[in-house]
Amino acid sequence: MLFNSIDYFLFFVGCYTIYWMAPGRFRKYILIFFSLVFYGYWSLSFLSHFLLFILITHFFVLGILKTRKKIFLVLGVVINLLNLCFFKYILTYLQFLSKEGEISIPFIQSLSQFALPLAISFYTFQMIAYLVDAWRGKFTESPFTNFLLFILFFPQLIAGPIMRHDDFYEQIDHAKLNWDFVHRGILHILSGIIKKVLIADQIAKSINPVFADPAGYDGLSIFISTMAFSLQVYGDFSGYTDLARGSAFLLGYEIPENFRSPFLSVSFSEFWSRWHITLSTWIRDYLYIPLGGNRVSESRFMFNTVTVMALAGLWHGNTYTFFIWGFLHGIFLAIERFTFGKMNRKDMNTKQKVIGFIYVFIGFNLVSPFFRIDSLQGIYKFWSASTSTAKNFIYKPDFWLLIFACYVFQFVEYKNYFKEKLQPYVHWLVPIFSLLVFFALVKIENPVETFIYFQF
Repeated sequence: MLFNSIDYFLFFVGCYTIYWMAPGRFRKYILIFFSLVFYGYWSLSFLSHFLLFILITHFFVLGILKTRKKIFLVLGVVINLLNLCFFKYILTYLQFLSKEGEISIPFIQSLSQFALPLAISFYTFQMIAYLVDAWRGKFTESPFTNFLLFILFFPQLIAGPIMRHDDFYEQIDHAKLNWDFVHRGILHILSGIIKKVLIADQIAKSINPVFADPAGYDGLSIFISTMAFSLQVYGDFSGYTDLARGSAFLLGYEIPENFRSPFLSVSFSEFWSRWHITLSTWIRDYLYIPLGGNRVSESRFMFNTVTVMALAGLWHGNTYTFFIWGFLHGIFLAIERFTFGKMNRKDMNTKQKVIGFIYVFIGFNLVSPFFRIDSLQGIYKFWSASTSTAKNFIYKPDFWLLIFACYVFQFVEYKNYFKEKLQPYVHWLVPIFSLLVFFALVKIENPVETFIYFQF
């Protein structure tokens, strides 16, 4: 069920009511039950597969904690990666070859009924981090119910944020209903609805025809569509995160922030500390630092940077264009480090910040089509249409209003208004924003749209 659907609203109301009416010692079991229902609603076969790998991972974690033998770490990580690679890459590729008639293996036809398990990229990384943290001695015991809730927790299950055990474990059995969390929860939910339904989905209406038929639009619309798509992804994924964090707040939990005004960044290194923050920190802690991090030669640093960013791109999807998208971002980071060294916003003057902002904005948008179009031929077709003299265009007043609204949220995030600045006014802001969002939703009559990151 989608966060922006009536089904989820009814589901959450039921969960919320039962959860807070129950004695404290039963609440984590209630959350586990509703998390199982939430995931099983999508697919019972996905749920069975998911639970199997939770049990396997828990077994290897116990092996690490009890024996300190590295074989349990290696097997746990390898099995989780094989599971991810099989469903996300190998199976998809075999099905493609079978469909194209390039291979004719009998069992391949039967594999066509299998689909990519929902959220597999997110929960795989979360379980790998748990295995590695167990090996590093960050915890000494792993109660199964706590581990189960940590992985299954439904607000963040489908598309993150990618949590660590220390983000969550200390809150289990200590969740309390307080007005601060209620206010922050409602504000985050309203923010998520606005970003997803009123901004991202409306931007999509304008740019989807451009990506479907670029030759039918003028050159300026082609360039503007790349910018708008970047902001659509931000609104869509950041909106999901706000809805997830809002739901968690209402249940007495605080889960990590995943976006903080990335499009106000003045360098690519700053951008990746603000965009999909939990993925960036995961890559840093479990991939980049083990490869040597900053404690290597300049050439090795650049190789490591490009490698981990290319792998991050491949994590997003199973087409080579995702790999290229990540690879190009690695190139941007390497060039930035080679040319300017370690950049810090505090050390930059206003002119440098403006130049940096423009550089990041243009660079990110130029490669954004690789995130959407799944072939080089399609990308060539898209960019070659930029010389088109067609009369169709997308830059109408309501379109620019959406772009402006998106940047308003960037500013709110940058100033951390949800947590600090808006607190004195929250009692009257919540009902006003709720009414505005309600009337806006009624007016647009938008169909329920899935979230972009659900495909990953």
